[in-house]
Amino acid sequence: MNDQTTGIGKRAAAERPFRRKAALRAEAAAPRVEKVMSPSKPMPLPEPEVVASLPATLPEPWERLRATPLGLGRRQVGQMPLVNLHRSDPAAKAFDVLRTRLLQTLKARGWRRIGIVAPTRGCGASFTAVNLALSIARVPDSRTVLLDMNMRDPGLAGALGLGAPGDMRALLRGDVSYLDHLTRCSGTLAVGLGAGVAGDASELLQAPASAEVLDLIQDELNPDVVICDLPAILAHDDLAAFLPRLDGVLLVADGTQTTADQIRRCQQVIGDTTPLLGVILNRGRGTGAENYAL
Repeated sequence: MNDQTTGIGKRAAAERPFRRKAALRAEAAAPRVEKVMSPSKPMPLPEPEVVASLPATLPEPWERLRATPLGLGRRQVGQMPLVNLHRSDPAAKAFDVLRTRLLQTLKARGWRRIGIVAPTRGCGASFTAVNLALSIARVPDSRTVLLDMNMRDPGLAGALGLGAPGDMRALLRGDVSYLDHLTRCSGTLAVGLGAGVAGDASELLQAPASAEVLDLIQDELNPDVVICDLPAILAHDDLAAFLPRLDGVLLVADGTQTTADQIRRCQQVIGDTTPLLGVILNRGRGTGAENYAL
């Protein structure tokens, strides 16, 4: 039994090499199939850090106006008297009273844009417009815009001792942005000054473009008051052309030259469509004040 087993074992061992050779020959004859290793799944790259890039916020339009201090302490010969420099002067007190009453009226009625006019040249309309604007500008957290709309004889630049960037025609026609034309004299006062005489002032004032410019100034700067200095009523028709753009009118009369008939004629021009807020008496007689008193 052991011999038989041993004999069989010897025979299997003798045949083993032949089987290996046959298997190798069969493997070589079979078509070679290469095992393609599937690429390992790439590791995900880290997400790039996204830095929030917010657009730069521009300052509000009021802060973008060119800043030029008035320098009221440096008075020049022949320059218009500014009562804001003399707080104890009776005229300064009168302007403060006018300021308070005007602001109360405008706030109660929702008005902001007023015109300062006079019957004839030399009555003090520009003087009144400048000093009223300075008085209002002393109210904390207020905004006042003073515009020289007297293109017949612009005088606010000289009154304030400032240089005008150009004439008002370019501004009112929309050729120049108000951001480039207006000057911010303080945190509460901005002025629009003019240089040069415009023969077509009346046409400019009643053109739709001028209304759009004024509305833009009022909407974007958001002033409490817009004061417009205008030429004499009885000398030109500029006020009549500009009345639809105004909420109210202040009439300046000269106590040394204005007549009652002239005031009546001015009232006829103003009519009922635009309220006459009041009549200011400049150079009043017998007041004991300076010749520029109200």
